[in-house]
This record gives sequence, C-alpha cells and structure tokens, in this order.
Amino acid sequence: MRAFLLGAAMLAPVSAAMAQDAPASDTSVSLATGLDYSSGHYGSVRATNILVALTDVTVKTGDFQFTAALPYITITGPAFLVVGAGGVPVVVNPVRTADKERKGLGDLYLSTTYSVPSGLTGDFQVDLTGRVKLATGDEGQGLTSGETDFGFAVDVSRQIGAWAPFVSFGYRVPGAPTAYSLVSAPSFSVGTSYQISDNLLAIASYDFDGTISSTLADSQQLFGSISWVATEHLTFTTYAEYGLSSGAPKGGGGLLASWKIL
Repeated sequence: MRAFLLGAAMLAPVSAAMAQDAPASDTSVSLATGLDYSSGHYGSVRATNILVALTDVTVKTGDFQFTAALPYITITGPAFLVVGAGGVPVVVNPVRTADKERKGLGDLYLSTTYSVPSGLTGDFQVDLTGRVKLATGDEGQGLTSGETDFGFAVDVSRQIGAWAPFVSFGYRVPGAPTAYSLVSAPSFSVGTSYQISDNLLAIASYDFDGTISSTLADSQQLFGSISWVATEHLTFTTYAEYGLSSGAPKGGGGLLASWKIL
C-alpha cells in the first residue's frame, strides 16, 4: 500500500537529496499519479493481490508542504484484508476460502510536512510530518477500517557528496473499529539515496512497520527505487519491494509520474 504514501514518505528522501540543487521558490504545486501492485499470503495458502491507483496533489510553500492523496484500490484473493492506518493491511479473516475481488475509492490521506530551516540543523535536513486518514472508503468492501487514523514521522538525512543517508521514525495511531481491535505501532526506515547523474536518483532502504493488529506480524521489507527527472516539471519514479516477514507483501512494485504544475 506504499503507492499512495509516496508523496509524503518515499519522495521525502528524494527531495532531501535534490534540495541543494533545486532553485528557490516560494510556492509550488505538483500532481502525481501512478500504480502500485503487491502480493502476499497473509496467513493463507493462496496469495492476495492489491492494486492501487494513486492520485495526489502537493502544495509546497516556504518550509511547509501539504499533500492530499486519494487511492483507488482493487483487492483480489482469499484473505479478507482491511486497509488500516498508513495503508497497513489488517487481516480480518486469513482463511476465507473463495477468492473475491473488492474495489473502490480508498481513504483520503492528508499530510503536512515542516522542513526545519538549515540554520537550525546544520548539514542535516530534518522534516517533521503529521498525517491524518479520513475514512472515505467503503467499509463493507474492506477498503477502510471506517475510522479516522493519525500518524507522525521524523525524517533526517544528510548530503555527503552523491550520497544522502537517511533515517525515518514514525508512529501510527489508528481509530477503534467495533468489529476488531487495533493498536498504535511504530515504523522505522533506514537507507540512502545516490545521485547517479544530474537526472537520475536511486534510493535503497530497509523498512519496518509495526503491526497494528494481532492477526498480522510486523512488516519488514527491502525497498529500491530510481527517479528520472525528465524535464524541469516532469519526474518518473519506478520502485520495487521485497518482503522479509509474513506481515509484509512477498513482493511488489510500481510506477509514479509527478508533474510540477506551478
């Protein structure tokens, strides 16, 4: 479910790596769209596949960045998954026998990121992000928990030549559905970006997402991406992920296109 969080999560280290070369601008507006696919067993013999079509809008002004993301989700497979806080799946029934396709608009994600001025952080870039998920999806189809969720994250990176190592710490606070119990959980990422050329940027990371449900183990996975700055206003990103635990998709990947409108 990483696709509709890319604007606030995966692209944060991209911005960090390119920040020193980016021209100064008071306000910018970007539109992103893309597809994300993942597949995992989640306690069942057969795999459950999740396809997410992403649309998000990001407005950056000064040290602040505001993002709104709305996904269209298609879930196919035997497990009855519910999309929980931060896109983390919740397995309500892992052994449902008949495969079923469920699709529709997911929850609306809103986030605000504050980039701490470099005068206070020296050689480090520090971003503070707050997120809220509004339950706009179809609860009966398992596209939402039906509750409002909250989260926050701290991203720290440092440019060292062509490299920009980063660490991210997050915490999710899900709502309280009546049909099942959810708990708050941390998340953690560590990795680096590498500036391959003026127009190519690569990212590799290890990602840990603490489970928010007793029905699923913690998620651990490896992530890699390449971003190509085609023009001043158009960027393409392709990425892949590999699960290291039963709580993560076995594998997945996606493609994202971002246009700078203003």
